[in-house]
Amino acid sequence: MAVVELQLSRTMIDWIADTQGLSLEALAEQVMPKKTHKFLNGIVNKSGAEKLAKIGGVPFGFLFLDTPPIAEPPKIPDLRQTFDSQALGKNFFDVYHDIEYKLEWYKEYLKENGSDQEIEFIGKFKYHKNLSPEIVAQDIVNTIKFSLEKEIKAVTIDSYFSKASKLIENAGILVFKNGVVGNNNNRKLDTKEFRGFCIADSIAPIVFVNASDAMSAQVFTLFHEVAHLWLGVDGVSGWDTEKSVEAFCNKVAAEILMPRSLFMSAWNADFDEDDVYKIKNVSRQFKVSNFACAIRALQLGLIDSSTLEYIKFEANNKPKRESSGGSFFNTLPVRNSHKLTNIIVSRAMSQQLPLREAGVLLNVKADTVVDFHKNRESL
Repeated sequence: MAVVELQLSRTMIDWIADTQGLSLEALAEQVMPKKTHKFLNGIVNKSGAEKLAKIGGVPFGFLFLDTPPIAEPPKIPDLRQTFDSQALGKNFFDVYHDIEYKLEWYKEYLKENGSDQEIEFIGKFKYHKNLSPEIVAQDIVNTIKFSLEKEIKAVTIDSYFSKASKLIENAGILVFKNGVVGNNNNRKLDTKEFRGFCIADSIAPIVFVNASDAMSAQVFTLFHEVAHLWLGVDGVSGWDTEKSVEAFCNKVAAEILMPRSLFMSAWNADFDEDDVYKIKNVSRQFKVSNFACAIRALQLGLIDSSTLEYIKFEANNKPKRESSGGSFFNTLPVRNSHKLTNIIVSRAMSQQLPLREAGVLLNVKADTVVDFHKNRESL
């Protein structure tokens, strides 16, 4: 019986390869390893087409479109609004929809367990031009039990995020940090597109931080997004220093991580006359990025906007430090929220949740859920 061959849109094949971070040759090896020459000409059999649709995350019929589908805009506001921000692309949309899926599952879990009460601090403050960032910052600090002077001595730049996110999750907020789409290391997230986003759900609030950013910058983004939750404002963020809500959340994050009095003391104690070097010295003391430190210095009138732009330019053009990745079993709960990961795995292993569904929620195979559980139990 003759094998039915299909002629697909080369534009769609190119688009799928691009969105998955693959070369055409690498995609061909995944879809039709024995007939790559045909695939490169857009000719596939039915099973190859089905495999391609699955890899691309699109319906089968989309493979025959002349132009790629336009990504559905997110339901949350785009608060970046800077002249150099990139348009949100498929990587962002796929991450956002994945987080939405997890959110809906988690809310059902809370409802089943009678724990779906609204969290009182979500939207506790309504933004207006006279709202004090210091008051909001103090409320956050009190709620999550964060002591800067205690924590700053006990953490390194690399461990700061982990410590802070644990306190935030204990308060009822799910924290996700990932630098790729799901667990696909070929689809890296770009900080020029977004640094983070939050979903100010009153029952299950969520913060997502782009792990492609420098470690020293991630903790600032974390508290920037938490500030959004206290205002009850969803948003995709990029540390915009001009847009009112974004600028306010920057001030809140800065007050938490670099309180005015401590920052002024550190700034005045540094006798370097060059503001750029002074920023770099002070940022090391507070274990934040140079850019975050420069934002704080600008807020306090210690530098002008041209110095901030110089620091921003340096940050954007600094070579990214490649992460070693570490153990996958250590990375998995960071990408999927420690709290949520533990709930999903525990329910799967107690047969309250099918392993396959647990795998879908964590973007892994069912067997990996079991392996993760065994690894966790052995610690």
